[in-house]
Amino acid sequence: MPRRKKNLCPNCGTEVKEPYKTWQLIAPFPDKKGRITITSMGMYECPKCGKKFRGVVGKIKLGVEE
Repeated sequence: MPRRKKNLCPNCGTEVKEPYKTWQLIAPFPDKKGRITITSMGMYECPKCGKKFRGVVGKIKLGVEE
């Protein structure tokens, strides 16, 4: 299965490099290992067609490593 490129415009398929706005979402419950997931989200604007869309910028897990 081919890996999908990140942050593609859903309208025209152009890859957008940088978000113009970012924020963080914190998971309300820990995973099986007791770690909390923090997801960085971003708003993107396509330079070709002008469509605005959301996408994941990155994820980190905080907690104790065993």
